[in-house]
Amino acid sequence: MARFLLSLDAEQDLDEILSYLDGLPRVPAERIAMSLQTMLHHIGQEPYLGAANSALTLLLGEEVRSRLVPPYRIFYRTSRKLPEIFAILHGARDISSILDQRFQ
Repeated sequence: MARFLLSLDAEQDLDEILSYLDGLPRVPAERIAMSLQTMLHHIGQEPYLGAANSALTLLLGEEVRSRLVPPYRIFYRTSRKLPEIFAILHGARDISSILDQRFQ
């Protein structure tokens, strides 16, 4: 069983994504939602398969990795007992600014 933590920010990101997907045609919306759910479980099973993010690791002082589910990127910490997902963001957004605001 895959286990992970979902921060309040990531939970809000996911809620916003799912609300957005409700306005899309059913088939692509279901595909994206299923891909996100599958990746969250993969992170819980194999957190070290994600791409390391050295800039965020330096900023937060703990190892940060990310996984891509086009067009979204999932960011998470691996230095805790369970991986903690702290952001799920669309690739077209200003990810650096959003994460800077969250961790100031």
